[in-house]
Amino acid sequence: MYMADIRTLSRTYNDKTDSFRIKLITIKFLREQVQNAKGNLVTFRPSKVAQDLHLYGRQDLRAKTVLIRAFLDDLVQRGYITIIKRSARGKVYGLYKANKFWDMLSIYEPEKVLEFLESEKIQQ
Repeated sequence: MYMADIRTLSRTYNDKTDSFRIKLITIKFLREQVQNAKGNLVTFRPSKVAQDLHLYGRQDLRAKTVLIRAFLDDLVQRGYITIIKRSARGKVYGLYKANKFWDMLSIYEPEKVLEFLESEKIQQ
């Protein structure tokens, strides 16, 4: 195997593990929001998810926010969350208490929720 092939393989692997971590972190954030909710709606922006977790340096924040936004848009498309508002600062996403995803986040551990989402994606 050539060195370039090895680098490509490791980059692909890192991208996949990074994507998995981003999804898991996002679900953990949503779960925390649901558990601390006082009302029937939780709203958030992708940048808030990235900032609140303090896991990445400032230089990575933009790239991670893009991955978070892509995951949130996927959840919107699947009917788990909704877009509350669009503005110059981007989208504000929301999760209603009446939504089954709220219940899922309340009951199951983040790893289990992600496992369910990934298995559902494969079946589609």
